[in-house]
Order: sequence, then structure tokens, then C-alpha cells
Amino acid sequence: MLDVNRLKGKIKAAFEAEQTEQEDYNGSADRLSQKIAEACIAEIKQAQINYTSGLVAPNGEVTGTMQYTIT
Repeated sequence: MLDVNRLKGKIKAAFEAEQTEQEDYNGSADRLSQKIAEACIAEIKQAQINYTSGLVAPNGEVTGTMQYTIT
């Protein structure tokens, strides 16, 4: 399940880790961007898909278990 507070915490931690940088602005911006991108990807990978209905075959509704991996 996606969690706003978990993602917010990771983004906040990324900012806090770079707050004291005074000399290497480009390096700091790069590290910050990397950490935010990784936090977003990690959060997306936590997504769960709950299928309820919608797929239909000639003999009725399709049932079964969906196998998926978000990469």
C-alpha cells in the first residue's frame, strides 16, 4: 500500500541530510535528487493491486490470482 507519511519522511530525511552543505551545490542537488527518486520508486514498489471485476470471457467472468511485480 502506498503511504504518504512514509514517503514524506524519506523526502524530509533527504533534505535534512543536505541542509548543511555549503560548498558543493551541484553535488548536493544531485544527491538530493537521487534520494527523492529512490524514495519514490521504493514507495511505488509497495503498491498493491486489488482486482475486483471487469475481465469477461465468453463463458463468464474471469477469476483467479494475479501475479505481478513492479520493477
